[in-house]
Amino acid sequence: MAASLRSPVLPLVALSALLVCAQARTQAIEPGKEGELANFIPPEAGARACFGRIYDEAHLKAHPKQQVTEMQFRIAYYIHEPDAFYPKGQRNYYFEVLAKLRGHKQAKPLSAMGECSPSDDGKSIFCGVDCDGGGVMVKRSVGGKIVVDLEALGRLRMTSDCGEDEEGGVELLSGADDKRFLLSKQASSECPAYDDW
Repeated sequence: MAASLRSPVLPLVALSALLVCAQARTQAIEPGKEGELANFIPPEAGARACFGRIYDEAHLKAHPKQQVTEMQFRIAYYIHEPDAFYPKGQRNYYFEVLAKLRGHKQAKPLSAMGECSPSDDGKSIFCGVDCDGGGVMVKRSVGGKIVVDLEALGRLRMTSDCGEDEEGGVELLSGADDKRFLLSKQASSECPAYDDW
C-alpha cells in the first residue's frame, strides 16, 4: 500500500525535472554569459565547429558491444532576427549529432539536434534535444579534440531526417561500449554552416 501511495509522486518529480530542463534548453544565451561555450566557438554570427570520427574495424572488434560506427558533432552560434523580445536578436548555440550505427540499415546517418548551454561545473557544455529527447555532455580534450559523453544523460533520440515523424527514430542508449566518444576537429571545409544542416 505504501508503494502505491508513493508511485504518483515519482512521475510528478520526473515531470518537474523535465520541465525545468526543457526551459533551460530553450533559453537564449545572453552576451557575456556563454561560459565554456565560448571556448568551443566564439559568440560571433556564423561561428561553427565540427568534430568527427569513423571507428575502424580494429576498434569495433575490440569493442564488440559498441553500436556507433561513425559520429560527428556540430556546434554553431546563431543570431536570430531582432524582435520585440530581443531587439538585438536572440542568440543561441545549436548542435547536431550525426551517427551511423552497427547493423542499422540507413543510407545516411541518424541525426539529433537541439541547443547547448553551459553546464553548472563550468568545464563542459550540455546539449539537449527538445521534447525529452535526451542529450549529451561535451567537454574539450587535448589536441583540439572533444569528448561527447552519452553516459552522463543515458540516451539520445535520433531520427533519419529533421522534421520526420519519429516512428523511424532510434534511441541511442549508453551501453557497455557506447559511453564516451573522443572526436577530432574537422577542417572548416567539412563543416557546413548552421543554415545548411
